[in-house]
Amino acid sequence: MVRRQIVTALLIAQVAGAIMITIGQMLKDVREPAFAIGVAAILLAVGILAAYRRGWEAALTVNMVAVTVAVGLGTPEKFVREYSALVVLAPPAVAQVLAGPRWIVGSALGLLAILSLRAGPEAHFLSSYTYDLRTLGSFALVVTCMLLSRLVADTALQEAMTNGARAEEALRRADAQADELRAQAEALREQNERQRRLLELVARLEIPAVSLAEGVLLAPLVGPIDEGRAEALVGRLVRHASAQRARLVVLDVAGASDVDAEAARALGRAVEALRLIGCRVAISGISAATASVLAKGQVAFNGAVTVRTPREALERERAL
Repeated sequence: MVRRQIVTALLIAQVAGAIMITIGQMLKDVREPAFAIGVAAILLAVGILAAYRRGWEAALTVNMVAVTVAVGLGTPEKFVREYSALVVLAPPAVAQVLAGPRWIVGSALGLLAILSLRAGPEAHFLSSYTYDLRTLGSFALVVTCMLLSRLVADTALQEAMTNGARAEEALRRADAQADELRAQAEALREQNERQRRLLELVARLEIPAVSLAEGVLLAPLVGPIDEGRAEALVGRLVRHASAQRARLVVLDVAGASDVDAEAARALGRAVEALRLIGCRVAISGISAATASVLAKGQVAFNGAVTVRTPREALERERAL
């Protein structure tokens, strides 16, 4: 239940309690002031309930004061001077639900003050709740328990609110981090997509060979060469060399980078394929890094000559 529902239930219980007490007093003796006070208490409780239902929060303060005064003035005389009654616990109990520790203590002390004034100077202002330490101690113990229970409830509520605020803050941070990660993932996806399109464009535009002289083709390899790209280049290069009826194909790897062992073996297969269609093969521009990969992978370009530059390969061809 939410607080407003709890308070409304308490105010309705007050109306019902006031009606029961007034009826009980009517059955005993309607001539006592307690009956008239009971009727007034019923009307006041109904008015406070209606005002609170309309949104008047100050009605709760008025209610606590009214309950304290009504109990203090409406308690029958014999329960002021001779006997004690449970009704004296009503004001601090109402304050325990509606307000805080100060109102619990204040309503209890206010009620005792009203009863002491009613006891009068002839009783030394000692009511049935104050002249006997046993009764006073019992009353004080019950009020203290009400006070401590309210403090425990308030502390638990404050801790719950603090933990809730921390949880909300953690959730906001998690949401912000999730949004940031999603943005980073989206940016990375877009970057990968752009790179994929660029690689596809390069693959479509890549020329397998250019003519250096009659029957001599130059195949420059530029950029990172992996196994997939090497295989694609091999297929296009063999078809192009066959169509051009080339006698010599110069594979220039000076501009190639990140040549791995599998790519090197694919180039070895390219040399073998070119030789099978009747082409001589010269390989130029082998760097130290590429040479190391070839050596570690035990890749041998059987039947191919190695030169420093394409010019050197062209000069050798002319010298034949």
